[in-house]
Amino acid sequence: MAPTMLAGDLLLVQEDSGNRRNVSRGDIVILAQSGRSQLKRIIALPGEYITLTDGMLLIDGQRLKEPYLYGLPPYLGLGDSAYELASDEYFAMGDNRAHSTDSRQYGPVHRAQINGKVLCRAWPLFRMAGRK
Repeated sequence: MAPTMLAGDLLLVQEDSGNRRNVSRGDIVILAQSGRSQLKRIIALPGEYITLTDGMLLIDGQRLKEPYLYGLPPYLGLGDSAYELASDEYFAMGDNRAHSTDSRQYGPVHRAQINGKVLCRAWPLFRMAGRK
């Protein structure tokens, strides 16, 4: 999840074992994927249509603004992809798109796979406010 989160950062996470809490676009969540936990950002919500083409990420035909990428391209790839999300599916991606295994490889994630939401970084203190 670099540059947003780095190895060694301690995070305050709201556990969501009952899957009752709403998840919003841009939230960083803990996903259960292939027998392990992953930290990913929610990019698209249930019922939305995602298109990855020509270095752009479109949701329902509109370009998504992603300030947390710090100017990096939202999509790296040669081929085009499209996904239509069901009523309980989300599209999750890492912020380091060139080195992230995410919904582009394993597809949309189901609501039941979301185990918690990152509330904030607790350590190191100088990075709590988002500074690098």
